[in-house]
Amino acid sequence: MKSRNKYLFLFLAILLNACNLFRPVDPLAPQVSEVTILQVTSTSVRVSAQVSDPDAENSRQEKKSGKIQDFGFVYGILDNPTIENGYVEQGGQNIMASPYNWEDQITRLSSQEKYFIRVYAKNEGGGIIYGPVASFTTGNFILPTIKTTSVSGIKQNSAVVNYTVTMGNSNATITNYGVCYSSTNQTPVVTDSKVQVTGSVKTGTYTATLERLSGGTLYYARAYTTTNAGIAYGNVVSFTAGQPAVLKDTTFVMNFSNTYDLETGDIQSRNGTEDLYWYPYGQPAGIYPKNGAKFFVMDTGTDFKALKYSDLLSLKYSVDFVDGSYTSKSNRLSNGTVVAYVTNIGHYGKMRINSKGSERTETDVYSGNMEVSIVTYNND
Repeated sequence: MKSRNKYLFLFLAILLNACNLFRPVDPLAPQVSEVTILQVTSTSVRVSAQVSDPDAENSRQEKKSGKIQDFGFVYGILDNPTIENGYVEQGGQNIMASPYNWEDQITRLSSQEKYFIRVYAKNEGGGIIYGPVASFTTGNFILPTIKTTSVSGIKQNSAVVNYTVTMGNSNATITNYGVCYSSTNQTPVVTDSKVQVTGSVKTGTYTATLERLSGGTLYYARAYTTTNAGIAYGNVVSFTAGQPAVLKDTTFVMNFSNTYDLETGDIQSRNGTEDLYWYPYGQPAGIYPKNGAKFFVMDTGTDFKALKYSDLLSLKYSVDFVDGSYTSKSNRLSNGTVVAYVTNIGHYGKMRINSKGSERTETDVYSGNMEVSIVTYNND
C-alpha cells in the first residue's frame, strides 16, 4: 500500500509540473535605468542611460516578451513625461548587447527652463516601461573643478581615494559628490559602483573609502560631483586591491658621492630625508643606508617588473653597507641587479641597477655614476 501511495504522489507531481509547462505566461517589459545628466547648457542637455532585456523566469516567458523594438528618452516641462504628452529622443530600435549603455545630446531646448526626463523602452510583447524621472534646468553653467589626487590605505578588500573640489567660477549647484569605481570600465561613471555623499560641498579636500573590493584585482576610480548642470568628473587613477599605489616610478642617475631620497628619486641634501649615500670619498664604492633605510639584494636573475609589492614584505632587510665596488670580487651591484628597500619613512620599494660607470679616478671625475630605476609604494 505504501509503495502504491509513493507512485501516486510521484505521478501527481509529474502531472502538476506538466501543467506548469503549458500554462500561459505573461510577457515582461524591458529593464531601464535612471537618466544620468552629463552636461547642461542654455539650450541643450547631454544624457546617458542603460536599457536591458527583461530578466525572464524561463525561455517561454523570454520568447513571449520578445526583442526590444524601441527605446530612448522622453522629456518635457511636465513631471512624469510620457510619449503622449512629451518629446521623444529615440536611442534606437534594437540593442547590440544587454545591458546596453548609450549617450545622447538633446538640443533646441528653451533657456532657463526646468525639464523632466526619463527613459522609455518597448519590446514585442511587454508593452512600454518608463524609468525614474530626473530633472534639469537649462542655463549658462560652469561646472566645478574636481581632481582625484591619490589612492592610499590600500588593503586586501578596501582603499581610500583622496580628491579635491574647487568651485572657482562655478555657478552650478552640487547635489551630491563622491568617487565612482570599476574593475572593468577604465573610465568609471556614476552608474558603476560608487561611494556617494548627498548634499552641497565647497572647496576642499575629501576622502572616500571603497570597500568590498576583491584582492589582487585592478580597479579604476575617479571623483565626481553631480550638479544641476550635469556631472563633473576628475581624472582616473588605478590601483590593485591588496597592493599599494605607486608613490614614485622613475629612472634617474645617481651621481658620484651624493645622497638620495628614494621617496622622490632626487638628490637630497637636507639632513634626515636621505635614504642612501652612493660611494663617499675615501671609502669602498657601494650603497650606504641612511636614517634607518634598509636594503636587500635579490637573487641574480630576478625580474624587476615581475617583482610584486607582496614579494617585498617578507625579505630580511639590513642597514648594512651594500658593496658596489667595480673591481671587488664581492661586488653585489652589477648591472641588472635588483635591490629591494624600505625607506626611512617606511615605504617599500624596488630598484634595478641599469648601468654603472668605471671606478672614479683623480683625472676622470665623471666616472662612478650609476643609473637606476625605482618603484616606491605608498603603503601608509
